[in-house]
Amino acid sequence: MSVVKAAVMFAMYAHYGAGNPADIPTVTEPPIQEVGLASWYGDGSWHGDQTANGEVFEPEKFTCAHRTLPFDSVVLIVNKANRRRVWCRINDRGPYGARFPDGSWGLRLSNDSAGDYRGIIDMSIATARELGTLDKGLQQVELRYYPAPGAELFNLAAIDLQYDLQYP
Repeated sequence: MSVVKAAVMFAMYAHYGAGNPADIPTVTEPPIQEVGLASWYGDGSWHGDQTANGEVFEPEKFTCAHRTLPFDSVVLIVNKANRRRVWCRINDRGPYGARFPDGSWGLRLSNDSAGDYRGIIDMSIATARELGTLDKGLQQVELRYYPAPGAELFNLAAIDLQYDLQYP
């Protein structure tokens, strides 16, 4: 090795010297906001269909459906059984499978979070594969995200009732 090459290598790695602790930024994990069942979109038969936000559904992208979170919110889904985790983006609404008072299951089309729904999130196939839930169908998960400031859902019907708006 030439002296010049040794000097260049020394200069490149000098900041790694002993006694100089490296500044490593800490990454904070979002807080747990919801815990419940996650399901996934099945065999990809919705591939190419339009999602609730207007984009085309692609099962190999890390996307998911939530009843109330704003579109394009990014959530960290953690599989409680194996602790695998994946980030995904909200681009659809759901899940809507619900248990009715008589014990039967069906669809309830509402974004009311107080309903007895089957789960808290529907995932794309890619998201489910990454979490290791393809063979299970339903899996207990934690949803971690930072709620957006003032992220209340806009509900025109509630505003109409509260303010008794009159339309021309």
